[in-house]
Amino acid sequence: MNLHAETNSLRQRLIQLGEEFETSLSERYALLFPPAEPNRYQRLRASAVRVLRRLRLIPPPRPRLEPSWLTELEHVDYGKAAKPLLIWAMGIDRDELRATCETIRKSQIASPGWAPVLVTDVADFAFFSRLNWLVEYVPSLSAPADGYYEHKLRYLAWRYRDVPALPATADITEDMSLEDLPVE
Repeated sequence: MNLHAETNSLRQRLIQLGEEFETSLSERYALLFPPAEPNRYQRLRASAVRVLRRLRLIPPPRPRLEPSWLTELEHVDYGKAAKPLLIWAMGIDRDELRATCETIRKSQIASPGWAPVLVTDVADFAFFSRLNWLVEYVPSLSAPADGYYEHKLRYLAWRYRDVPALPATADITEDMSLEDLPVE
């Protein structure tokens, strides 16, 4: 199978998984932190800011342009325009995954506009921390939590539904730039 076919196959699988995700379950168990009541100083300051904005003495607030789900790590500078790249590495043995990650890492150095997100079931965290990538670990658990694996796969497919995806099993060479890869 060639690189384009593998990428298209992965994209179709992710679309299918994302459509199967139950957002109601996610909303039901979302961590909700009610906003704290503003104190007297904060209320007075907010009133003053509103008055100054009406008088056009201070500019209106700028809209937030950052995505709602950041993939950058705080200690790594990917640059402001870095785009997330999903690397799907489910069902790959440890050594093959390491070799693939090293190859993709070298391609990332050649084209630094990407912030890779690795989705894997391999627990090799010492190696992953040296990559400086965000890692989404999907463990397979025994009963009674055996449904967690499929639920998390559906959740990740839904969460990264608009992100270009690349299968880790794809035949990627070191001289390829990530810009050249057929990610969709």
